[in-house]
Order: sequence, then C-alpha cells, then structure tokens
Amino acid sequence: MPTFHLPTLRWVPLCLLCLGLGLGSVQGTTVTPPEFTQLVNEADYVVRAVVKSVNVAAKAKPGRRTLPYTLVELEVKQVIVGTPPTPLVLEILGGKIGDQELAISGAPQFAVGEESIFFVQGNQTQIFPLARMMHGLYPILKDQATGREYVARSNGEPMANVNQVSEPMHEAGTTAHETAALARSALTPGDFAIQIRAAAKVLRSGEK
Repeated sequence: MPTFHLPTLRWVPLCLLCLGLGLGSVQGTTVTPPEFTQLVNEADYVVRAVVKSVNVAAKAKPGRRTLPYTLVELEVKQVIVGTPPTPLVLEILGGKIGDQELAISGAPQFAVGEESIFFVQGNQTQIFPLARMMHGLYPILKDQATGREYVARSNGEPMANVNQVSEPMHEAGTTAHETAALARSALTPGDFAIQIRAAAKVLRSGEK
C-alpha cells in the first residue's frame, strides 16, 4: 500500500512545499514555536470544541489537481475569541482514499470525541488550518485520580503556564507518574481561556 509523506513542515519552507503541490502561497516559511501573544494574534478565532466527525474526500480546487482532504467537523462548546462559522469544519490537506494516502509529517491527528482548544487560522486556504500547526492545538484532558480537567500541548505534555507555548515541541518523554504529577498543577481550560482573552484584549488595544 503506497503512502506518500510530505516533508515535515517544521523544516521545509511552506512556499516551496505549496509550489510543488500547486497550492499557492502560504504566509510564513517554517513552523516555529510562537510566543503566546503571537499565537493569539495569528488565530482567526479560538474555540473550545469536540471533534464530531472525521471524513476524507477528494477535492479539486480551482487550478489545482484532485487531492485528498480530511474534513474535521467540530462541535463548538465555547467561543473564546473571534467569530467562527457555523458549522465549523476544518479542511486539512491529506488523508487516505483507497490504497493511497497523503500525510503531513508531524501534523496532529484527530479522533471523534476528543476535546481541545483550537487556534484556527486560514481554514480552507492553508494546508493545515491551525496557527503554527501543532502549536495551535491544546487537548483538554482529565486527571484520572481527581477528575480535574487540564490543558495539554498537542504532544500530551501538561501545560503549567502559557510560556510553554513558545517551547520546542518534542515527543512527550515523561512517565505516567510524572505526567500525573504535572497534571495537578496544569492550567484548567477556564484559566487558559481567560489568558487567551486577556492577550487578545491587549492586542486589540494596541491596534487603536
């Protein structure tokens, strides 16, 4: 079964990648960890949502060849910043159709029922519609011992404060015991939402 992987976007200039696929230009050249305020500023809107469905469809956009796209429908639980469309369906380049698959190396995967905070940017215009790709997704997990909800980075690392947004993304190397200890002091979804709104308010004030 042939599988075609695009180069990891963290290292490959997006403009070159898009030219090779006939996708046009994308802002930025590499996926680098943003500062927290940068992440908030770059997002078109930020939502807390649950993945409702994940489907793959072949699409041919104007002037482009037919390619597989993964359509991730979100059930929005909370609008944190901005005005998302209804329904909200993320359109991601790649997916499996028949015996062929197109995948973006390093991109987060989505499963029905997962709840996260999404920093959406360029939906239907970018190859991956989250700001800074893996840096724009924050899963909401639950401490098994206490039932307390907390926010993690897309690699599963509990997030103690928003400064972790700017740290490089590595595969989580902590043990289950260490993760549980970190989860107890990690940000709750409510705390994270408050800081997102505060950063957005400061940014709007600076534009005046």
